[in-house]
Amino acid sequence: MKIRHLNVLPPTLLLALSALLSRFLGIVRDHLLAKTFGATAGTGIYNLDTYYAAFRIPDLLYNLLIFGAISAAFIPIFTQYKKDGKFKDAWEFASSMLHLMLIAILIIAGVTYALAPYLVHVVAGGFQGEQLALTVKLMRILLLSPIFFAVTSVFISIQDSFKTFLFRSLGPLFYNAGIIAGILLFAEKFGVIGVVWGVILGAGMNFLIQLPALRLVHFKHYWLLGHKRQDVKEAFRLILPRVFGLSVAQLTLIVNTLIASFLMTGSITIFYLSDNLQAVPLGMIGISFAITSFATLSELAGESDKEPFAMEIRRVMGQVLFLIIPATIGMLVLRHEIIDVILKYGKFSQSDALLTASVLGFLLISLFAQCLIPILGRGFYAYHNTKTPVMAGIIGSGISIGGSLMLAMGLNMGITGIAIAYSAGNIMNFAILYALMHRHLRIDIIQWGNVLKIILISTIMGSVIFMVKLLTPFAGTTFHQIGLLILYTATGLMIYMMLAAFLDMNEFKAIWRQIRRLKK
Repeated sequence: MKIRHLNVLPPTLLLALSALLSRFLGIVRDHLLAKTFGATAGTGIYNLDTYYAAFRIPDLLYNLLIFGAISAAFIPIFTQYKKDGKFKDAWEFASSMLHLMLIAILIIAGVTYALAPYLVHVVAGGFQGEQLALTVKLMRILLLSPIFFAVTSVFISIQDSFKTFLFRSLGPLFYNAGIIAGILLFAEKFGVIGVVWGVILGAGMNFLIQLPALRLVHFKHYWLLGHKRQDVKEAFRLILPRVFGLSVAQLTLIVNTLIASFLMTGSITIFYLSDNLQAVPLGMIGISFAITSFATLSELAGESDKEPFAMEIRRVMGQVLFLIIPATIGMLVLRHEIIDVILKYGKFSQSDALLTASVLGFLLISLFAQCLIPILGRGFYAYHNTKTPVMAGIIGSGISIGGSLMLAMGLNMGITGIAIAYSAGNIMNFAILYALMHRHLRIDIIQWGNVLKIILISTIMGSVIFMVKLLTPFAGTTFHQIGLLILYTATGLMIYMMLAAFLDMNEFKAIWRQIRRLKK
């Protein structure tokens, strides 16, 4: 079967650019939220903490049943059918999964809607009165979003299996555009309720933009439930450990939100805004590489020789580290300036900005781990092993939850303590996955000498940026500050790439080849 990919750029670059545009829209979204609601000054329907707390349960459903679970189980099975030329079996399997996931999410969303007044106490036990009632209302509206995402995720998994990424890369842009529309059109009059309806609009548009991709891959729909099919049973056998593992990771976020609800007003908002800022390089680099490599890893895992698989995962992780380490150091050096440009407007005060910078700094410490965990996890999924990532996730989450309780509550470190514990848990999760993947393959999947070079030239880059900052004080109008931020970033990027070229690093040469290919 001939498939028109319509990948106008190399897949990883396409997803990275899509992530960049999506994160840019996310920055615009967070800028508007901070400006409209602030962090510590919100009351009533203008309290942004209620918006983020209400997201927790719908996000839980999305992450457990949709985001990781479907792709982890769907892609290896669908890819094998495609590889063997069994397209009728592939489409029957896809149709069965689509119907079963839709039924499951409708039932679970209905039960959650009924139990919302009780579930709110789980995620925001520190809320009371009007704040609690508003969170219940917002949560019930937001339950529409995982229904859209359940169907969308099956369509996206099909696209990933065919290595066609154009329409799936557009989805997040439409999702963020919907939220921005909700803020601009409804936030002033309806507060966070208007923003929530923007979320539903974005989820609907994300779903609609995937429909042309079905024609692109010659999708054939079959009206069957397929719950007795062997491939469906195998998929759910793979999903269940993945759901359990993701539930542990989500438990970390739920406990963090619960703890933050007992802290000062704005703590939940500050953690979310900080997390969204670090999600810019995470989405562009870590998630993009993980998505584009999964189908290839699934194919290589079927071979008896483990070396091609090991070389592929080493290549992907090497490229990620080459990009994410300098991005991390750059953001650490420039985090105050980034927050001033993006968030410090309107009701978002100087004290809000300082606390956000502190939280962001501690989250960035584990950014490399957050980028590598999805790649290593998908490596295990390619071998139909969902139990190992679950075990690593349980240990990492245990460290994060225990650390949050001790630091935030026991030592009164507040939201900063939660950020420290969150990073510690992610680093432990990565360390376990790396050690077990290395033991499975018996081949080193990280070139540690290269990593030391990357750290060295990234540190030099960060030092140069810091000196340029001293010579050009960060002041003036917003446009002037944006210009300075671009100057700092461009200077750092130039220094880093020059040093990488001087050291003749393979990762630099791979990027340079991509650039030259685009010029042609």
